[in-house]
Amino acid sequence: MAGDLVDAAATDGVTKLGLGDAAILWRSHPSAIEGSLYRPLLCMVIQGAKEVMAGTHRVHCPAGHAIIVSHDLPVLSRITEASPDKPYAAFVLPIDLGLLRSFYDLVPDFDDGQQDMAALRSYPADAGLTGAVARFLELVRGDAAAALLGPILLREIHARLLVSAQGAILRRFLRRDDPSNHLARAIASIRSSINEPLSVSVLAAHAGMSKSSFHAHFKAVTGQTPGQYQKDVRLLEARRLIMESSDAISSVAFDVGYESPAQFSRDYSRKFGQSPREDRHRGRAGTRAAPGAA
Repeated sequence: MAGDLVDAAATDGVTKLGLGDAAILWRSHPSAIEGSLYRPLLCMVIQGAKEVMAGTHRVHCPAGHAIIVSHDLPVLSRITEASPDKPYAAFVLPIDLGLLRSFYDLVPDFDDGQQDMAALRSYPADAGLTGAVARFLELVRGDAAAALLGPILLREIHARLLVSAQGAILRRFLRRDDPSNHLARAIASIRSSINEPLSVSVLAAHAGMSKSSFHAHFKAVTGQTPGQYQKDVRLLEARRLIMESSDAISSVAFDVGYESPAQFSRDYSRKFGQSPREDRHRGRAGTRAAPGAA
């Protein structure tokens, strides 16, 4: 499967496949550490390797492995294995949570117990999932029936994720009474109000948990405290604004909730390895990779 895909690669970057939001990511060289916000997704590495970090959660994903992300996560990632002759290639598919919910009543009972709640996982992709992805990729390369069969294969990929041994976090997410489900609402609240002060008490109440329980579950899922999570989301949004607008750096700092531009610059430099001004200059010179690529 990898050989055929590499032959089709034209340039580095993201290639949309024309069905849903599925895409292939190509990189011909290892990358520096890049920050991005991952939405729930499947990333299957076809060739090469990458590392992804979300707070205390860290995964290594070589060829033949898949990454599952169940919640919105600010992450740091880097391509660790890639070359012009053997580029990094990965199939990336945003997870349709509504589609997963439509399957839930059909899923066999699993004894998921108290398995690791981490929202970031990497594991060897099983034959069923690998086969479904391979058939989907073959289909989109020119089969006249792609528009008809593509959605069916996307449903199969989702179904295989849900019933896999590593799909426990997705199954838990779908249960209305599970903490990971409640945390998704709290995460959405943080992301929609990043410029406002964070109140863990309010978030815990909204999630129906005590403050201590909320804090523990939040870190188990995201690898970060709520405060660390908000800071990372703020910095990622600031980086987007710095790259896409000509607003003053101080204005961007205030827009994402910082009261001190100096503190913002310090946090930004620690996160991305260079000051906001340096990052803007280098990004506009074409040296920064597109944000959000898996």
